[in-house]
Amino acid sequence: MSALIPKRSGRPKARILVVDDQPEIIAAFGLFFSERNWEVRGAGSVKEALAALEKETFDVIFLDFVLPGTTGLQALPGLARASAAPILMMTGHFDPELKTDALLMGALDCLAKPMNFAELEARVLKIVGA
Repeated sequence: MSALIPKRSGRPKARILVVDDQPEIIAAFGLFFSERNWEVRGAGSVKEALAALEKETFDVIFLDFVLPGTTGLQALPGLARASAAPILMMTGHFDPELKTDALLMGALDCLAKPMNFAELEARVLKIVGA
């Protein structure tokens, strides 16, 4: 599932890792951000994400809550140890308690799906200082 969505040309604004077991979510991130010269890599599992983090650095990580064999909350500490990139949790079943737990475990924020990509772009620009 790990896929590198090509950037347009020139130096990318930022590198984004999207950890989600739904290929259409990764494809949506890739389509939107690559059109704006962002580099996006997808990982369909925590194992794939950790493998990507061993080889590459990212500016931002988007982490789904529901993943094969685990949850985003369970995966959060390991991903945070593997990368200094801010982690934004994503969920299709938003719950204020989940957001609180994600923040306490080190996530920068917890976002509800479906997401507004223009708002995500503004948020990532703020995070990376571009």
